[in-house]
Amino acid sequence: MFRSRAARPLLALSLWLLPVNAAAQQATMPRAFELERRGNYEAAAEAYRRILSQQPADVSALLGLERALLPLNRSVEIVPDVRAALESGPTSAAVFGVALRAWGAAGEPDSMRAAAERWARMTPRDEAPYREWGAAALAVRQRDAALEAYRLGRERLGRADVLAAEMAQLAVSDGDYGTAAREWIAAVRRLPGYRVTAVATLGHAPLSRRPEILRILAAEPDFATRRMESELRVKWGDPIGGLAALDAGLSQSRGQGVEALRGLVEQLRLHRSRDALLAQGRALEAIAARLPESQAARTRLEAAQAYSAAGDRDAARRMLSGLADDRSAPGAVSSGAGTALVTVLIGEGNLSEASRRLGQLRTQLSGEEHARLSRALVRAYIGKGELDRADSALGRDSTIEGFALAGRIRLYRGDLDGAVESFKQAGPYAGDRADATRRTTLLALLQPIEADTLPPLGAALLRLEQGDTARALVELEAVAGDLPPAKGGAELRLLAGGLAAATGDPELAERLYSEAASSAAPATAPAAELALAELMLNARRAAEAVSRLEHLILTYPESALVPQARRALDIARGAVPQT
Repeated sequence: MFRSRAARPLLALSLWLLPVNAAAQQATMPRAFELERRGNYEAAAEAYRRILSQQPADVSALLGLERALLPLNRSVEIVPDVRAALESGPTSAAVFGVALRAWGAAGEPDSMRAAAERWARMTPRDEAPYREWGAAALAVRQRDAALEAYRLGRERLGRADVLAAEMAQLAVSDGDYGTAAREWIAAVRRLPGYRVTAVATLGHAPLSRRPEILRILAAEPDFATRRMESELRVKWGDPIGGLAALDAGLSQSRGQGVEALRGLVEQLRLHRSRDALLAQGRALEAIAARLPESQAARTRLEAAQAYSAAGDRDAARRMLSGLADDRSAPGAVSSGAGTALVTVLIGEGNLSEASRRLGQLRTQLSGEEHARLSRALVRAYIGKGELDRADSALGRDSTIEGFALAGRIRLYRGDLDGAVESFKQAGPYAGDRADATRRTTLLALLQPIEADTLPPLGAALLRLEQGDTARALVELEAVAGDLPPAKGGAELRLLAGGLAAATGDPELAERLYSEAASSAAPATAPAAELALAELMLNARRAAEAVSRLEHLILTYPESALVPQARRALDIARGAVPQT
């Protein structure tokens, strides 16, 4: 087909422009996003720039370019694109935000201010221009410029609570916690969601500044401030004061009362002190009082459990009153209340009632929960010396915890052989570390004794269990006097010496330790020698302690206590300080 000569230049021009148009078409937003997502920031920046060359104020492209340049440490290179965007007459606030950050990175505070002023003229009732101006200034460590931005915004908008959160953060960074507290009060009143940040930042205040913060908060009557004070008091170790602060504001905010109390309970759950548990119980009780009766039962049960853990049995019983026998309450609540009531009754020493209640709960509790309460009842019976009832309540418990309790019952009855057997069956894992250590000590005490039964020893150890240390000491010494040193006499004197030392009778302790350090009982003598030397060190009788320790090391070189004795010897000689 014939083409005219005039058409040929147009065809050549269109072919020459084709690569340029194709490149422009390839610079689409999805393509730029994909390059950025893959971490190809160089190519992404070029793609965003191609879009901006056609649409200088395209917000998505401008923000994308800002993101792409940041990991390349080339943020300043966005300045020409920002200028082009501003010259195009943008209407989007995001363009001004990018401009502020760009001028900040470029170190041009005057341009930053000019951009903020222009933005503020477009939105004269908006605080965003001043907030973004301040944030951009802070990003490049221009604190004074940020403060100027916030103050100017507050002045022009004519409200004292404008930018209060930002002013509070600046005050905290300056260590001015009084100003920070006042600014946070204003910020939280305006926007309650700031409360979490306010408490977090004020919570780091040094100990010396905390009274000032609390005084400022306590002087304000509104509920939002009361809640801040409450959470800070709990954070700083005053849970009772925290609950009181919240309670003072609850009457002003019935709608938020339950929510605030629940928030306080969750905070209190992180603490296990007695005061924290008491405050938790009282807060739960206050929640229950604000709930419909149909919803309050479970909360009263939680309150009872918290009171019980805190040792306030009267309050726990008040919460549980009628709840365990309430047939309208959900089954889980009723059984939970019954379990809590049994725990309270055991703590009160009302063991007969606890046993009766536990019997009623048998069908409602899991086997593990029933066994746990039964063992608690057994321990309480043992503590009161009611060994027959303890044995009956324990039944045929064949768990390791059951064997450990059976060993104690047999021991206190004087059945040494049965006690040793039960303790061995329990092994080292029953109960906590303290229980395991005590069983190990008792086994070491009992195994040298040849008698199968020894009721006076069982009675003495039971008195020790019950806290009657003075009488237990007398009875242990009497039993030890009837046994040869190598057949338990030395071990019992060592135990009695430790009790005498703990009760402030060093003379008796020294005599008992000296008798326990008999060469006829080589398994016990090193421990007795070491205890005696430590007693002498505490009495500032270093020379005598040195003699005892040297005797221990030379006489019993294979003893596991030799390293400890060597350290004590260094202390006695003044080589290392006594701690």
